[in-house]
Amino acid sequence: MPAIHFLNEHTSLDVLPGTNLRKAALKSGIHLYKPLHRVFHVNLVLGPLKFPCGADIIEVVDGKGINARTPAEEDVIAGRWLLKRKVSANHRLACQVVVNGDVTVKTMPKLEVDPKATKARIGFLTVVGGFLLMMLAILALIGLDLVKKL
Repeated sequence: MPAIHFLNEHTSLDVLPGTNLRKAALKSGIHLYKPLHRVFHVNLVLGPLKFPCGADIIEVVDGKGINARTPAEEDVIAGRWLLKRKVSANHRLACQVVVNGDVTVKTMPKLEVDPKATKARIGFLTVVGGFLLMMLAILALIGLDLVKKL
């Protein structure tokens, strides 16, 4: 039977092969989320709309008995919104890990912000925001012209 060893909590769990790491940890009372993320955590699949988990980042210290990381998972770990983080090969999302062998895990690892990628993301969002504001102003002028207020 595979075992999951949690280094920070000094706990081991025996699980069945094919068990989801997140479900096993939460079922045994091990916290995978920081306090703020515990309140605002969303993990929904509503037909074509998917809101995958993004706050249950773990570091796999030793584990050959888990599935491979996907590019989509790497994008979620790196950051979906404003801040971009540096991602190592050991960082995984607990909700995406399927345990088939012994695994050693560190919960809530420290993640470094990637300043270059964050600056590029902020620049991109600034350009897009400016464009949308300009389009909104043009639409407002067209609307005022149509009602003869200008």
